[in-house]
Amino acid sequence: MVAPKIQAASDPPFMTDVLGAVASRGEAVGLRIQRSAQGPVELCLHIGDVQHLVGILLALACEAKRLQPPPAFDGPPNNAIPLPVSAINVGQTDENQPLLMLEVGTVSLMFGLPPAMLNEFGQTLLALGANASGKPS
Repeated sequence: MVAPKIQAASDPPFMTDVLGAVASRGEAVGLRIQRSAQGPVELCLHIGDVQHLVGILLALACEAKRLQPPPAFDGPPNNAIPLPVSAINVGQTDENQPLLMLEVGTVSLMFGLPPAMLNEFGQTLLALGANASGKPS
């Protein structure tokens, strides 16, 4: 899938609110997106398409962050929603690039980890695991 080119408008209608619902049999999700300057947009996504929407949103968010100046303070994310992770997988590419895959509901997200971050990530997981079990590591 090729990402569409988005032309910046002089004053685009930014999202002000989002409401969502799940179809009665879980086969689809619906979104009602309220925009600042225009009326709402309603979307209905087959559950299999959620993976693609989440992926492209995250890719676009990474590109947007790359284009912005660095923040003065890089604190914890605001308004982050804790999501239940149903599976965690780790691996590596043929080029030894570490990978982390998280599954949330029907969506699988794969992240490339910088090798320098791998040791810190592993130590943090070990420490959290030891704290959760109450046993020394």
